[in-house]
Order: sequence, then C-alpha cells, then structure tokens
Amino acid sequence: MVSERINRMKERQRNTVPTFSAERARLATEAYEKFGGEPNVLLKAKMLDYILTHMTVYIDDDDLIAGNYTDRPRCAPIFPEFASQWILDEIDTFTSRTLDKMAAEDGMKEEVIEILKRWEGKSFDEVTAGVCRPEAIEAMNSGILSIGGLETSTGHILPNYFRLFDGGLAGAIEDCEKNIKETKVARKEEQEKVDFWNAVIISCRACIKFANRFSVLAKEMAAAETDEQRKQELLVMSENCATVPENSPQTFWQAIQFVWFIHITLWIESNGHANSFPVFDRLINPLYIKDLQDGKVTEREALDILECFFIKNTDILKLRNAFFSESWAGYPVWQNMIIGGIGADGKDACNEATMLLLKANEEVQTSQPTMSLRYHRHMSEEVFDKAISMIQKGLATPAFFNDHLCIPLVLAKSDGINIEDARNWGVMGCVQPMVAGKSDGRAQVGTVNLLKCIEFAMHDGFDPQTGKQTGPHTGKFEDFASYEDFFQAFLIQVDHSFDLMINAYNSVTAIHAIRQNMPFASMCVDDCIGKGTTLQQGGAKYSYSGALADGLANAIDSLAAVRKFVFEDKVITPQELLTACDNDFADEVLRQKLLNKGPKYGNDIDEVDFIGHLIIKHINEMISDYRDSRGARFCFDIESQSYNIVQGKCVGATPDGRKAFAPLGDNVSPVMGRDVNGPTATVLSVAKIDQFYTTDGTLFNIRFDPRSIAGEKGKDVLGGVVKTYFDNYGEHIQINVVSDETLREAQKHPEEYKNLLVRVAGYLAYFTELDQSVQDNIIARTLHCCDC
Repeated sequence: MVSERINRMKERQRNTVPTFSAERARLATEAYEKFGGEPNVLLKAKMLDYILTHMTVYIDDDDLIAGNYTDRPRCAPIFPEFASQWILDEIDTFTSRTLDKMAAEDGMKEEVIEILKRWEGKSFDEVTAGVCRPEAIEAMNSGILSIGGLETSTGHILPNYFRLFDGGLAGAIEDCEKNIKETKVARKEEQEKVDFWNAVIISCRACIKFANRFSVLAKEMAAAETDEQRKQELLVMSENCATVPENSPQTFWQAIQFVWFIHITLWIESNGHANSFPVFDRLINPLYIKDLQDGKVTEREALDILECFFIKNTDILKLRNAFFSESWAGYPVWQNMIIGGIGADGKDACNEATMLLLKANEEVQTSQPTMSLRYHRHMSEEVFDKAISMIQKGLATPAFFNDHLCIPLVLAKSDGINIEDARNWGVMGCVQPMVAGKSDGRAQVGTVNLLKCIEFAMHDGFDPQTGKQTGPHTGKFEDFASYEDFFQAFLIQVDHSFDLMINAYNSVTAIHAIRQNMPFASMCVDDCIGKGTTLQQGGAKYSYSGALADGLANAIDSLAAVRKFVFEDKVITPQELLTACDNDFADEVLRQKLLNKGPKYGNDIDEVDFIGHLIIKHINEMISDYRDSRGARFCFDIESQSYNIVQGKCVGATPDGRKAFAPLGDNVSPVMGRDVNGPTATVLSVAKIDQFYTTDGTLFNIRFDPRSIAGEKGKDVLGGVVKTYFDNYGEHIQINVVSDETLREAQKHPEEYKNLLVRVAGYLAYFTELDQSVQDNIIARTLHCCDC
C-alpha cells in the first residue's frame, strides 16, 4: 500500500498548475553574453556551469531525492538559445489555450519578453529557418511532412549508467584529463578534441557542484528540523549529494540519487526530449539486493525512494508552441523506463528490481516515466503476470515490447552492432529501440503523412487544400488504367516527401553540429570521450536517425477501396470517386458503401493487410539509400502521438469514407471503429504488415472494455492477446482498459477523475488534462469486448 508520504507528494503535484519560468532563460542569456566568444562546445559547457551555479535550489517537504529541474515543481524552463520568436508571438495565449496550458507568476511574462527580445537574430530556429529548401517548407506547410530539430536539441539520450556508476563523474573527468595530457595539438582537429574534453570536465564539475549545493541545503534544513525522522532523512540526503554523482553510488538510495542528478542535468543542458532510463532494473538491482541483505533498506523504503523519483520525473515539463501542443498533447516528454528482457548472456534478465519497479509504478500512478516491459518467451511468469494484472486494473501501464523482434531491429540499425550490445537495448522516446549507452539514434527526422500522399496521388501532385502544385506530377486519377498504376503514383508521392524531409533534416542537423553541441550529454554516451567529439558530430559508437510515417491505416483502407470499387468491381469510376472526395461526400450513400462494404485493415484480411506490408517494405528499401549528416543510416517507424488529429486537418475526404479534415487513424492501429472482428483479428492484421521493415518501431494502441476482461479468465485473455501479437512478431503494444462511460464521465466531471491515466501514444497522460479533441479521439478507438 502506498505510504502517506507518497500520497501527500502526489496530491501536491496533482494540485499544482503547470507553469513556465524565466529563470533558465535569464541565466542562459547572461552566460551567453559572458562567454559568447568561446568555441561552441566550451560555450555550452560554461553556460551549463553558470546555470547550475546560479539557479534556485530547493528540497520539498517529504522529498527523498534532491535536485530540481526548475525553480518550482511542474514547471517548464525556456531555452532562448533554441527558440524565441514563437514564444513572443504566442506568450499571451499560454494561459488560455485549450491544449497544455501554462500559467505564469505575476511579472513573469514581462520578464520573458524582455529576455527574448535580446535574442533577436541569435536563436537557433532563426538560423535553421533559412537552411531548408523552399519546396520542403512549402510541403511542410501543406501538411504532407514535418521537419524535426528546427528548434530543439537532438535529445534522445540513453546514458551508459553502468559506466557512470563504475567511476562516477570523477572517472569521466580523469579520462578527459588523461586524453588532454596525451594529445599533442598540431592541427585544428586536435584542438577541437581538447576543447571537447575541457568542455566535458567543466560540465561534469558543474554537475558535481550542483549536487553539493543540495548537500549543503539538506544539512542546513536538518539543523533546523524538529522531527527526528525527517532530520535523519535530510542528513542522509546531504551525505548522498556529497557522494554522488562525483563518485560511485554505495547504496540503493545513492544509486537513484545519482541517476536523478545526471537526468536533470541532461534536461537543463539542452532543449531536447526523450532522455530515458534503459534496462533500469539491471542497473539498480545489485545495490538493492546488497542493501536488503545488509539491513540498510526495506522493500517499503525502496518503494518510497522510487516513487519519489517517479513523482519528480512527472515535474519535468516542456514549453511547446500551439502546433506541437496539439500534436503531442498531454505534456509528454517521453522518459521511457524499460525493464525485463533478455540479458547479454541470452538468459532472462528479470530480477528482484523488476518486480520492485512494477510495484512502485502500480502504487504511484504517475504519467512519467513511461514504464515499458521487454517480453520474451522464457521470461519470468511472475513478472508477466504482474504486468498484465496492472493492465487489467486499468492503469494503462506498462507498455510491452517484443525482444524477439526488437533485438533483430537493433542489429539492423548500424554496422558493427554485436549481439551483447543489441540485447542491452532501451527505448528512446516512444517505441524506438536502440543500444543503451552507446547510441545516438535521433527519432526526430520528421513525419510523412501517408494519407496526404494518397490525396496528392489522386490530384497529380496538386494540393486541393492549398491550391498549389506541391507534389510531383504522377498522372490524373481518371487516366490510371489499373490499381497498380495508382499505387505506383502513391509511392512516388511518398518517395518525394521523404526526400524533401530527409534533405531538410540533414541541413538542420549539420547546423546542430556547429551551433548546438552538448558536452554533458556526449559524456554520457560511449564513445564520445574516446573519439574526442560530441554526439552532434558523430561521437557515439553507433549512430542513426529515425524518420516517421503516419496515416498508414487510412492509406491502406483507401488503397483497398480504390482497388475494389474502382478497378475490380467497377461500381464507380475514378472521376466519380474523385468528385465525391472533393465534395466531401455530398452523396452519403456512397460514403456509407465505402465505409461499410469495403475491406478494412484490422480484421485479419490478407489482401488488405498485404497493402500495408508493401508500403512499409517500400519505405524501408527507399530510406536505406540515404545517409544523415554524420554518414549514418536512416530508420523509420509508424507512430503519430496525437499528431493524427493535426494531420487530418490538412487532408480532404478520402476513398476510405473518411470525411474531410477528420483525424487519421492513430499510429499503426486500425482506423478507430473499423476493426470489428475482435482483438485477435486486430493484432494479427497489425503483425502481418511485417514489422521487420519498420526498423525504428511501430506504436500500437488497443482498448478493452473492463467488464469483458474481468477475473482470471480476463487476465488470460489480455495475456493471450499480447503473446499472440508477439508470436507473430509485433514490436510494441499498449493497452487501455477503460470504458466509454468512464471517459465520458471524466469529461463531465474532471475534478473527480484527476488521476485517470490513459495511453495517448508512446506515453501516458492524465485524461482530464487533455483537450476535448484528443479525449474524443481516444474514446473513438475501438472498444474490444471479450466473452469471459
């Protein structure tokens, strides 16, 4: 049972209104003005040092883990070095917008405006805006694609916590000092390496000093504390912060404190996202077991430490513009904690900490970090049963990943990945597997809207929504002699969109390597210190970039409809279908025929599902010919977050019977309400697209009525669905067990459901913090019922 401490902390957090803060922006500006003439990597290190030295530090009542991300809980900092103009344009709307509102203290808005005006012409987004080809920007404005990295860091860091635990930051400093001593600077390249190593030293010492500030604070608070238990807690916290992260952690409590200081320093350093916790149970288990045996910690005390850690993770927020707040609704930052799976030795890696983390996740019920369980056929039945029981309770956590697919996917990402490294994979962001601690795999290239490609193929590359010829000429719809001709036109539009997006992204990331180097993040990943260069310049042992595609289900259904009704049954001509789509189905009879008589993805229909297979196979083969700005491979995945709502707003009516500007189907899931043959048929369809080709993963949502999967039989049904999907080589599945009635009641009475968590995409969100359009989209997902 959750402790009173955790209940108090959780209640405080859930009653805290998200805000934004000027403090980091002010300190970053002062640092930039002080150190702006330095080489970029040294500028970044000194900026981090200045921020960590001068930012507000505090320890809340009940805290067991010290360290704050901003000057107050549940608050978003501002990164003026990355973006300023959109904040100035939208700052008056932050408190009133319907999506991911952000409040501000009195005077905060005015201070932010004053600070950001000093960045005019200097912010990163103003630089990147000029490097993309005009046709790429026009395509982005049409909604057929997006371009990543324009105003954010590369992010997606999975630190090598095992190496960091081994020697602490003192070990990283020692390695850099040794490299500097052994390097004879005779060329520009050697000087750049020395600059990098010096930047790492500055960054590591900054993090150590930051921890020491909390050590002093905790000791001061202990001296004034009258409650003896709390006094002792504060004294231990003071000792912990004096020890880690400078040195190796000696206790379980210190291990969690160590991770937290590294983690928040990554977030403070740069405007990234998806900094995560790979194979976390393997990391913390040795010290957990040792402390249990030595009587230094009980299971209840360990749970409290972890649950404090989870709550503090949920404090981490990002300020986003209106477009991205709608695309990624629910304040996500994609901190993914993955547990379980196959170990480097090929055996089940589940351990005592695996169950401990699941218990903590079950008790505290926070939206961050996102808990994910690596499944394999020989895993601990106790662990799998615990995870399924949590899903059955409606907690929407953990998500499940399939080791039997993910390990081969990781091996395919980059040359030279060995099997031991591949088995030590974690998730960056939502569903992207990569080698933990040794990879820079940026899942932020951008997203291609596959349904918009259908619309372009029907209009010879012309965008009927903008009135511009945005895509290549591929022929008029009425002139296609066969379905195959139309399908080829669609693929040409897809190829053109990916080409524009990838080339634009490469231009952007080339600027990252010049202006946005991150020495602390680079220190966390092998082999940056050894190579003497940053992640942004290719320092990681393994590098790759991840592009995304969305609208797959609608594209499949539309292609199936064109094949059946136009070219096979010939019940409608191409011109008639084109006119019907352009008129948003003024003929409702035709629309109902397309909706209800056409075969649909998600119902285990081979010829329909095979269309999806052909699409992703083609994208995989096409994208494999490209290399990113570091010379690394591109991967791709199918996911949308809540972007499917935004993407739908730029696409007219389509042959699947979808009305103009309606949301797309989410992620790799069937279009909402169209998978009508039960959950087994649904998972078999999704698996049949052959996810070996989606080398950066696929995000799959499925929802069950809680009344239909009650009891032991219901738990067996849920477990069977997961195992069936994974036996057929699906990569990822996440399950909401919640009724329409509960969700509708939460819309009507949000104050009564403030802790209701749902899976939006590769993250959890509090349902009542979502905009109604996103809530309605979740409710529209098929509600599967099983006869248990």
